[in-house]
Amino acid sequence: MHVLLCIVTGRYSSRLYIAYAPLVVLGTLLAALVPVVGFNAVMTSEHFASFLVFIIIHVVAFVYYIKGILSPKMFKVAVTLVVTVGLAVCCAVIAVLIALVASSPTKGWSGRSLSLLDPTYASKYIPIIASVSEHQPPTWPSYFMDINVLAFLVPAGIIVSLKACFLPLSDASSFIVLYIATSVYFSGVMVRLMLVLAPAACITSGIALSEAFDVLTGSIKFQLPGVTSNAEVDAGETSSDAREAQTDEVKAEKPDDTSKNRPSKKSKKKERELAENPPAKATAKAKAEKKRLLALPLEASVISLLLLVVLGAFYVVHSVWAAAEAYSAPSIVLTTRSRDGLHVFDDFREAYAWLSHNTDVNDKVASWWDYGYQTTAMANRTVIVDNNTWNNTHIATVGTAMSSPERAAWEIFHSLDVKYVLVVFGGLIGYPSDDINKFLWMVRIGGGVFPHIKEPDYLRDGQYRIDSQATPTMLNCLMYKLSYYRFVETDGKAYDRVRRTEIGKKYFKLTHFEEVR
Repeated sequence: MHVLLCIVTGRYSSRLYIAYAPLVVLGTLLAALVPVVGFNAVMTSEHFASFLVFIIIHVVAFVYYIKGILSPKMFKVAVTLVVTVGLAVCCAVIAVLIALVASSPTKGWSGRSLSLLDPTYASKYIPIIASVSEHQPPTWPSYFMDINVLAFLVPAGIIVSLKACFLPLSDASSFIVLYIATSVYFSGVMVRLMLVLAPAACITSGIALSEAFDVLTGSIKFQLPGVTSNAEVDAGETSSDAREAQTDEVKAEKPDDTSKNRPSKKSKKKERELAENPPAKATAKAKAEKKRLLALPLEASVISLLLLVVLGAFYVVHSVWAAAEAYSAPSIVLTTRSRDGLHVFDDFREAYAWLSHNTDVNDKVASWWDYGYQTTAMANRTVIVDNNTWNNTHIATVGTAMSSPERAAWEIFHSLDVKYVLVVFGGLIGYPSDDINKFLWMVRIGGGVFPHIKEPDYLRDGQYRIDSQATPTMLNCLMYKLSYYRFVETDGKAYDRVRRTEIGKKYFKLTHFEEVR
């Protein structure tokens, strides 16, 4: 996008060609060497735009080359020929590309890329991608948590530095404009792409802070005692020296023996410039007056400068805290703080340890794919689906089993040779990322392959409920029974702290499954 913008705005240069053309060639070759990528580096639609710009920049480079070696008349003929041949080649390439991607239902685009272009695509057609928490749109607290004060400095950097950096538009400033615009859009589609926004936010925020420091320090310097008078004296001395130099130049150009002669064109030009341009002393005074009018009060400038320093220090403290607490905490051992102190929840590790010590090495474990990697690594047991399962049918089968009544679910798991089913429930301790909260994604993914699973059957008037108003399909599905089995024995009311309600079906028994001890 940046290279194409530079070409369209007439800022093509050899530097641009040297920077972009080898990047496309070497980048594509290196990407093709990665086994997971392979020929997808040249076969998928995500890369076609870069190849198109690669062709365009070569055409532009060729046009500039022939323009430098041909006469204007011959250049017009050559451009006509190049345009004709180029259009023919472009039509042929476009026809090949259309034929190449027409066979794909997604026109060669991957599900993630289509989700970026159309944020509603994944939720409509690929629930597996939409079910991943990293692929969900971010909330406003996510922006304040991740970039903190930069959320306010980014628009300030764009507005305040518009005149300083973006006008006239240069290669660097156009890159910043494209970078911040695209990164803001992409970060609004997927929360994981906040990583793309972070560098762009740092750049624009740095521009805002630089401009603010420049204005504040300029105001302080202008109002310090002696600075204004010294500037005026220096300006007056400079203007007098300039006038003397100009007088000497005029005298040198006009000798005594030719003083009575008619003034030359050069002398007339210099006299005209002197008449048009005001004296340097007056210009210096005007600039000083303008600075005085634009200068902020000294007290306000000092206070604002100190506040900006404190703001930067606070951002550093927040970044260190976020890195240490929010993004460095393990997902196996959970911690929480309350008035009673620090609480450690070691249930995940204990569950995997139980599987490792109490099950046979050949036993298979069925769970939602979120816990696949952890079960394989920590319990050393085979799982049906894990975090790298891209077979939609496999994940849909597990989702269908969790969404089915107990006997139907037992038949599915028995056909998969599953001996243990792992579910995560947080209604007792208030852990929100449990399987009941993820259950609708199991229904959607399962219903995408097996039509008898319908999401409305699990909703009451369009609302997801687990209380007494829940639907019979919801109250009888395997996920509900495995999660709330013997839950009423905890407090006598079966109150779910995550959903903040009493469950709808409290007393039931399992007929085809047995709780492990």
